[in-house]
Amino acid sequence: MPYERGFWGHAGISAGQSDLDVSCTPGLPCDTKDDFYRAFAGGRFNNAVGMEVGLMHLGKFDVNGLDADGWGLDLALVAGIPIGANSSVFGKVGVAYAETDVDLAGSESGFGPRVGIGAQIGLTQNWALRGDIDRYRVRFPGGKQDVDTATIGVQYTFR
Repeated sequence: MPYERGFWGHAGISAGQSDLDVSCTPGLPCDTKDDFYRAFAGGRFNNAVGMEVGLMHLGKFDVNGLDADGWGLDLALVAGIPIGANSSVFGKVGVAYAETDVDLAGSESGFGPRVGIGAQIGLTQNWALRGDIDRYRVRFPGGKQDVDTATIGVQYTFR
């Protein structure tokens, strides 16, 4: 079957930390870590493969004395191994569209790859606690940078 009824449909929210992978100039203020937030929804085509879309706030960073802020949308193919009724480990690969603003340098937007791994532990048949580690390749004025994230969240599976 192209899908299995008991596995289709989920939504959730997650929060954690983002880390902008950028070189800092000695002597200038530099804070490359901030809070990261993501709301997501998706579905499974079968017991192991699905897709997910998310809305995310990458964080606010102080890079070499300039404030940077980023938002985005992502789409990922999710493939994993189910463990019980509502638990699994999985990998994600896809694309993200992000818009970033940097004081005095302007804004940039565009597409970049995204990859990640995660796991969820079922608390009930519908609710799960979820952890994700992801990397987004994002356009900033002056070039593309990696933003690494680690999050914890909750997921509701529609059954």
